[in-house]
Amino acid sequence: MIKAMVVRAGSGWGTAMIKQLIGSNIEVVAYSGSKRKLEGLEKKLSSSSLLRTVRGDAGNPRELLAAAEGVDVIFCGTYLTYDDKPDKVRRMLEAVRGVSALTGARTVILEGVYFPADDNPSSPSEASMRIMIPELFGEGVSNTIIHYALRKIIQEKPIKRLIDPSVRRDYLYVEDAARYIQELAIADSAYGKNWRLRSNGQISQNELLDLAGSVIQRSPRIESSGGWQLRLLRWYESRAERMLNQYEQIGTNKKVQGIEFCGPITTPYQESIASTVRHMAKKGGMLFE
Repeated sequence: MIKAMVVRAGSGWGTAMIKQLIGSNIEVVAYSGSKRKLEGLEKKLSSSSLLRTVRGDAGNPRELLAAAEGVDVIFCGTYLTYDDKPDKVRRMLEAVRGVSALTGARTVILEGVYFPADDNPSSPSEASMRIMIPELFGEGVSNTIIHYALRKIIQEKPIKRLIDPSVRRDYLYVEDAARYIQELAIADSAYGKNWRLRSNGQISQNELLDLAGSVIQRSPRIESSGGWQLRLLRWYESRAERMLNQYEQIGTNKKVQGIEFCGPITTPYQESIASTVRHMAKKGGMLFE
């Protein structure tokens, strides 16, 4: 891999992926519709000559094609956060696949735990791979259930119970995820397959929140969500109930498709959660020793 393109580059996973690629001396085209996020990337990685930012619509084939000149691999993430809109995701994937067919670039499609239960993903072609990814956390990762809970701890506010916090699941540090994705992307034999990333061991939300609380010396408080709150959530987001029901089954479904992959080097939860919480607190104007 000499040159890669990261679509929706301003996201938390996108930034981690770009840093990982540039650290491996790979030229990167960072593609996003957000001028603010692209400027943030430029500022963060201003010392690198390997980064080129392009602003454009991820669902516009013509704009995407113009930015993808000379690209070997296109990375694209979907449903890694709960705010993805299915129609926009489908349009983006169609554009990415079309550009791939025209340029010969391989595609790496990352699929998160917020995938709609009623959607049927297509099987990867010989020039693409599909990677299922657990709930992500880390610097820049937002709009997830674990991000919401960590933010509430930092703010000294109660956490509304959205899922069973005692169930052990896979949670993956975004820096580890980026490293694993690159390992798969540079292997010719990995294409044409479905993959499933694993963490360094399943852990419950309760355990993760206890680790976070120990960093800032605050005990997490989980409260039951009242009936009116759940009704409001369902009214605001029609997919919420199905999404939460699907999320609850993560860790208990033994028939999930994909070849399991876990890199040889993983960041311990204690270290990765501490780094995440300190970054979030600093960003919110709070400092902890």
